[in-house]
Amino acid sequence: MAFDAGKAGPGPAAPPPPKPQGTYALPPAAVPASAAYVGGPDFAAVFARVSPSVVGVAAGRRKRGQFQVQRTGTGLVWDAAGHILTNDHLVADADEIRVRLITGKVLAARVLAGDGPMDLALLAADGPVPPPVPRARADALRPGEWVAAIGNPFGLQHSITVGVVSAVGRRRLPGGGPRFGSFIQADVAVNPGNSGGPLVDARGQTVGLNTAMVGDAQGLAFAIPIEQADVVVGRLLSHGRFERGYGGLVPRPVTDRQAADAGLDARQGARISKLVEDGPGAQAGLVPGDIILRFNGEAVEQADELPWLIASTAPGTAVPVHVARGTARLDLTLKVSAAR
Repeated sequence: MAFDAGKAGPGPAAPPPPKPQGTYALPPAAVPASAAYVGGPDFAAVFARVSPSVVGVAAGRRKRGQFQVQRTGTGLVWDAAGHILTNDHLVADADEIRVRLITGKVLAARVLAGDGPMDLALLAADGPVPPPVPRARADALRPGEWVAAIGNPFGLQHSITVGVVSAVGRRRLPGGGPRFGSFIQADVAVNPGNSGGPLVDARGQTVGLNTAMVGDAQGLAFAIPIEQADVVVGRLLSHGRFERGYGGLVPRPVTDRQAADAGLDARQGARISKLVEDGPGAQAGLVPGDIILRFNGEAVEQADELPWLIASTAPGTAVPVHVARGTARLDLTLKVSAAR
């Protein structure tokens, strides 16, 4: 018998919808699905805003009365006083340094102060430079946000490349990198010569200083967050060097078993594997096996966060330390000393 759609009866009742599994709910879409795509950020405007404050850096020596370039890179006008921030590895042992403005004007420059472990150096140019651009907090960046690198790859002055933030808080870079870095990883194309140039957000605000790359062209770029650079520059200007804090302890990652033994819900903190005799950590009452959960009010999520928290603390500062010792919780005070 043929099926007659017009005369069909009500049929069996529809089964009830399946019950949701678990409690996870998807976050709302950043842009409604019905919204029309109208284009991304205006990076032409970003380049116009930032590029005057970016300089080419040439480091070299004088031979037979002529300046010979040995390394080229990029620098960023840092403040209203005209200080220029760049990578220390570009200029540390140079006999002469020159900077080129976007106008093509070349100025002699000199190193005021630098720090090798953080790979940052401050230059002073023998002449006026453009004003700095605003800075934004790098710790507000999220993976997927647009960023751009402006620099001088292969000596090609004032080039811009665009990409997105791939990750934040990267440490222990492939091939090495600044010791205390907590890098912004981006997929912007950088090449030799981009070092020392700014990583900027879609509003034209500096969020980092490009300092390392992995892979060939179109590889991954790593930038020092602007907050870390600000700490280093402040001490270079006030003391002529970055005097790092010292805690006299060796942190290690916390294992699942150690976290469970301490009554923690998940792996977190930095477990002390060793203390220097009579060092700041030992004097504070810490013992091997303690897990540092907070340092100077900052949560310690992973062990490799602790070295920068200590290094960035001014020597002589007494800071609160919240510790798990077994299932007990202790609040101690650690007086940071100066690293030797």
